[in-house]
Amino acid sequence: MITAFYGLSGGIRGQVFNGIFRTQVNVDPLSAFFTFILGLVGFLSSVYLLNYEMKPRHLTFAIAYNGTLLSALLFLTTENFEKMILFYELLALLTFALILSTVVSGGRNTARNYIVLTQLFGVVPLLIALPLTHTAGSSLGGTGANMAVLPVLYALLLLPPLVRSGVFPFHTWVPRVYRRVPSPVVPVLIVLEGLGIYMMIRLFWFVLPFLRPLGYVIAFLGMTSAFSILYSFSEIRLKRKFAYHSVMDVGLSYFALGSAMVFHGSLTGRILLIGALFHTLYQSVYKSSIFFGLGAIEHYGEEPNVCSLRKLFKGHVMAFLMSISAFSMAGLPPLAAFVSKWLIYQGAFMSGDTLVLMMFFAVAFLGLFPFASVVQVRRLNRDLCKRELGAGNVPLLLRGVVGTTAMLTVLLSVLPVLMGPIIVPALSEITGSPVPSFGALFMANVTASVIAVLLLTGTAYLGMRIGRIPTDRASELLLIFYNIGDMLALTRDFILETGRRAYVTCVLPVIKYIPRYELPLIRDCDDAFDYPVRHIDEAMFMPILRLISGVSERAGKGAPDMNALMAVFAVVFALLIIFLGVVM
Repeated sequence: MITAFYGLSGGIRGQVFNGIFRTQVNVDPLSAFFTFILGLVGFLSSVYLLNYEMKPRHLTFAIAYNGTLLSALLFLTTENFEKMILFYELLALLTFALILSTVVSGGRNTARNYIVLTQLFGVVPLLIALPLTHTAGSSLGGTGANMAVLPVLYALLLLPPLVRSGVFPFHTWVPRVYRRVPSPVVPVLIVLEGLGIYMMIRLFWFVLPFLRPLGYVIAFLGMTSAFSILYSFSEIRLKRKFAYHSVMDVGLSYFALGSAMVFHGSLTGRILLIGALFHTLYQSVYKSSIFFGLGAIEHYGEEPNVCSLRKLFKGHVMAFLMSISAFSMAGLPPLAAFVSKWLIYQGAFMSGDTLVLMMFFAVAFLGLFPFASVVQVRRLNRDLCKRELGAGNVPLLLRGVVGTTAMLTVLLSVLPVLMGPIIVPALSEITGSPVPSFGALFMANVTASVIAVLLLTGTAYLGMRIGRIPTDRASELLLIFYNIGDMLALTRDFILETGRRAYVTCVLPVIKYIPRYELPLIRDCDDAFDYPVRHIDEAMFMPILRLISGVSERAGKGAPDMNALMAVFAVVFALLIIFLGVVM
């Protein structure tokens, strides 16, 4: 936070570390804005953990937790693209260690899937893009670019921010990881999602030329991510339920960010951009308050679900504090999400663009469900959970952090002008021009502004009515969306089964000596493993396969664990990347 204030007051430019670890840093208003969020939530989470009952691997947890915060700080402040890749990789590795140090053995698959996803779709595209960026220079402060490599660069550099933020189609890690890690650690991960938004702005506003179609793509991915809110209705485990809310909130920020890219240089673009920044800030604060509150349930030794929440509803001040944060998330006027959505909805109405308006109406329709989900939790708690629970004694430090975060949510939403000294310089740096006053932005177009307020108020009322509908009837209303997911799953299974059959019937007879009458008995590649190889190309890899098989047999396993092998490969590859980055 001190670094952020220094960056806002006069900027910080220089280098940290010495020798091969020397890193050039530049704390400008944009990086200072995201550094402020990182410092605020990181500080509150650290204070909360002082009195939180958790039994992690303490040394690993300490290194991973503080290393994650430090890597995030260096990621935000470096002005060199190569070092940004290095800190992106360190961030992935340290969050992987953070997950491993706080979950039981059943959650290691989640950590393994997370690191494989971040390596394949985060680090590898960055490494491929690195030599291409040298045609345009490696500084993140803004350069020209060679037009011949731009399409490839756009495609490669779009993936890492999406993975970091958990945006469709890379959103699957968010509910799985959030459910596994302790609740006080989740706010740090929420802030790290914002680093993807920072990376998107830094790369596509400062490094590469603007491409209007790319804005439509980003807005579409954000709109698609917002559909995750529908899956929260089928969850009674609160950490997964609010994880889907987090995916929707990040998706809304990406929708606004993509729309702002479409209308770059106009007043509409500025309104959408400041709406995206506000929503990123607000969702980091109110979502942190919610997960801090869920941590109080974990403090009792129970998993946060609809029924265990009853402890906090028994006349406890924590119930009031969590309700404030939940209402802020739902967008009730005049709380946090209402303010940021006001700007985003107004900018979408002002655009007049057919594609943006179509995506906006989908987002506005999905805006019914955050408040409906909150009302559903309260209704299920009252109707289904009859077990009487006494209010537990939550430690004062935990209540203090939850209360501070909840009050910050209200204060920053009712008085958004308080964020002016932090958010206005960042917006001025992005747009390259002075920013009008907050009043001028909220009322830039009176008609669009009034429509946005009425739409938000109406969606809050309809969301309350939907939340009161019995769960089976609500599921019938949402059946079309679940059917779409089922159809996509069936299509995926059909494609995989067709590919397997084609491989068994067409490819295996060519590369293996397999009698035709035995082909129907082969179900997968393991069944064909013992047949002799027909071509020398595959024979070159047989010693490696035998080595893996021999190691697995000596370890007492019948077959090699391919997930474990992929995770080991990813970690070794990541360490090799760090080594090569330091040497370079």
